[in-house]
Amino acid sequence: MNMMFYEIEHDIGMNHFRYMKKTNMSFPLHMHRCYEMMLMLDGEMTMQIDNIKYSLKTGDLILVKPYLIHSYETEAGKNGTCLLCVFSDDLIAAISGPISKYKLDSILLHDIPTVYRDIFIHMQGKSDIASIKGLLYVLCSLFYLKIDYTEEDTFSGSSQLLRDIFIYIENNIGNSCNLHDLAKKLRYNEFYLSRMFLKHVGITYTEYVRNLKMNHACYLLRNTDDGIFSIASKCGYATHSSFNRCFKQFIGMTPQEYRIQNCANNNRVTE
Repeated sequence: MNMMFYEIEHDIGMNHFRYMKKTNMSFPLHMHRCYEMMLMLDGEMTMQIDNIKYSLKTGDLILVKPYLIHSYETEAGKNGTCLLCVFSDDLIAAISGPISKYKLDSILLHDIPTVYRDIFIHMQGKSDIASIKGLLYVLCSLFYLKIDYTEEDTFSGSSQLLRDIFIYIENNIGNSCNLHDLAKKLRYNEFYLSRMFLKHVGITYTEYVRNLKMNHACYLLRNTDDGIFSIASKCGYATHSSFNRCFKQFIGMTPQEYRIQNCANNNRVTE
């Protein structure tokens, strides 16, 4: 199976919250509309956020604001385990505005006190929104105290262009998302956009769009009862056959086989 992108739910609504444990994670540049907070449990990892690289070690806590371009890398020969949560801004509505608007003195906090590590770990398995909100407010208050109200956040030219590309793809995942339409929308030369995207992201624009479409298809197959043709259409494929062909090439099985296998796995977990 080819490299998979993080599961991206394109119809993210209120109270969106996901919690994951990852080991030796490496992941290319990407962007989403939620906050992302990560706690290093042990080992080391490198994170890049808008062209700035951060070295994370055991006990470090980092916050990524919505629509910031970021990536992860675990260097060869090094190990790292982290806890990661992705959540919508409404879960910290009282402080989200200032955190998003203004610069923070630091988005990386080194060796945070044990009590905050325990709070982060305690979020695992939580499903009631009241508890999740309370825990997130405690953790995000650490960054709220780092707000510099004298300076608003701005983005460099290349970062803003990449952000515009990512937003375009997210908003048009149900269409072809081809490079020609992107260039026309952003009023840039196709060749320039293609070369710039490959340079900064590490894969071609076409590969990125395909990976994202396949990731979205996998999410819909696992979490909805939509028919295969409907899912193909929602992922921007004009025909059932072209979707099936691309999915099998990328995932290694047909969409129907993937759905059956994952339903079986889910049943085994809940039994």
